[in-house]
Amino acid sequence: MFEQQFIDSLDFANNSRELHGKIAMAEMPRLQDKLVVLDVGFEHDRKEEINYTLRGFHDRNGKPMLEVKLVGLCQLRCQRCLQSLTYPLKLVSQLLLVQNWNESSVEEDEIDSILADNHLDLLALFEEEILLSLPFAPRHPVGVCRPVKEGYVVEEIDQIDQIDKNPFAVLSELKYM
Repeated sequence: MFEQQFIDSLDFANNSRELHGKIAMAEMPRLQDKLVVLDVGFEHDRKEEINYTLRGFHDRNGKPMLEVKLVGLCQLRCQRCLQSLTYPLKLVSQLLLVQNWNESSVEEDEIDSILADNHLDLLALFEEEILLSLPFAPRHPVGVCRPVKEGYVVEEIDQIDQIDKNPFAVLSELKYM
């Protein structure tokens, strides 16, 4: 279980600190509706863990920054077949710490910024970074999905052929009648 951790973000960056650890996906409440629960017998146990590294540093201009690295696997729902999709999460994010939103300049607009906080919630930061990195409509690669008809996975060959057939091909055939 991840202990709720808070850091002083400016102090963390100014002293070039670093944190490593693991966090369970089940501990991120806003992420739960994006994930698929895998059935293991009668248990609905989510064992996915994310490895994290948080590093504080200064950029070449001497401005305080945080680097967030998150690595792990997420179980998402494929939007084509509605089955589970293993999504590899490998995220590296550099965040500029600003005192207020008016502080950022034109060159810094290309860099993601967050407000410096003396009580920054790491769980919320990691969850936000994961949510921002997930695809809007996750899908298996073309040809990998098993077709679904009326909410059930279709196994019969003739039904698969009917689903795979382009619906506009039928209209094209009518054109020459």
